[in-house]
Amino acid sequence: MTILLSLMKPLRLAALASSAALLLSCSVVAQSPAPASAASDQPSANGEINALAHKLLLSGIKANGLAGSGIPPWHLKIDVQYIDPGFGNSNPKPLSGSVEQWTVAPDQWRRTFTGQPGHNFSEWSVARLEKFQSKPSHDPFDALADYHRFGRAVIDPLAQAANIHPDYEMEVKRGDLGGITLNCVSVVNPKRYAPDDDPDVVFPTYCFDPDLHLRIIVSGKTTTQFDDIQMFQGRAVAHDVKMRLDGALNTELKVSVLEPLADANADRVKPGKDAVPQPFFIEPGLPRPEAVYEVAAALPIQPGGMPFRGTFNVPILIRKDGTVKTLSAPEIWSQDLKDALQAAVSKWKYKPYMVDGQPVEAQYTVGYVIDGKPFVPSYQKAKP
Repeated sequence: MTILLSLMKPLRLAALASSAALLLSCSVVAQSPAPASAASDQPSANGEINALAHKLLLSGIKANGLAGSGIPPWHLKIDVQYIDPGFGNSNPKPLSGSVEQWTVAPDQWRRTFTGQPGHNFSEWSVARLEKFQSKPSHDPFDALADYHRFGRAVIDPLAQAANIHPDYEMEVKRGDLGGITLNCVSVVNPKRYAPDDDPDVVFPTYCFDPDLHLRIIVSGKTTTQFDDIQMFQGRAVAHDVKMRLDGALNTELKVSVLEPLADANADRVKPGKDAVPQPFFIEPGLPRPEAVYEVAAALPIQPGGMPFRGTFNVPILIRKDGTVKTLSAPEIWSQDLKDALQAAVSKWKYKPYMVDGQPVEAQYTVGYVIDGKPFVPSYQKAKP
């Protein structure tokens, strides 16, 4: 199947002429909160499309992947092929590995990664606030990065959709994937809802086929294509997932095992004796931490005299008292810039992050924006 999108040719998107066009091509059955009332008793065409986009997205969330409640216990194995270019490597070789997960309940699971150095570890979830990982060794790993790249596209492909609030304006456009009609939903003018982040990453574009199967996600420079869709426990699960960065294939996931878990008991997800407790991870859609003190970084200049520009991700741990510990930041390639950003962000302070009425240690990623303008703390900016 030939994909048209940014991979080879631009995806042909045309705004729907009427709400009836979407209803004819998709079975949209779930309900979502209605948009704000218009001044007129007759809803505008844009208002109708906005409401339909929210309905389509909500229906797609319920129809795809393995996340959420209501799914009986399951066992999954994903075989992975990927490119890890590194710096200065113009002709990287494909690498391989696997991800295996046993899920007893939504917050009770064990996940094991196997493969190249830096990708061999396990993690466990016993309850919402009880997560564990293998004890770090001479083979360091980044569990969150590995799950996002090698597991989430199969298990929870619409995770980022939780960032799209019911009152955010959305649109539906028509697309084509090798002759398959797609209905693509996206947030209109997303920067207004995420002024300090990359809005195309926070609010991806989701494209569904007429059966409500997720077929394409466009998130920033990454395009993910979902093929070999098979039904499991009433959910559509892609058994072949390809990810392309700037149009070049860099990751492929193939599901080799997906089956009901007959022996679903607590021992399945019991952490190993050397497992290490993990902080609470702030998932998409959860309240963002509120900073009470931020200081600007003393920014270096790139070799050649050019200033840095863009949004740079600085992972942090917010302690229970709101102080900050910076974590590894592999996405920032310049060591000078990394040192400068981490030195500044380590001085920040947040309100204690609360979950179920109690303060927790929370893992979060700061998107530090460098745009040539003076630094303005987040608490001094207008709310979106």
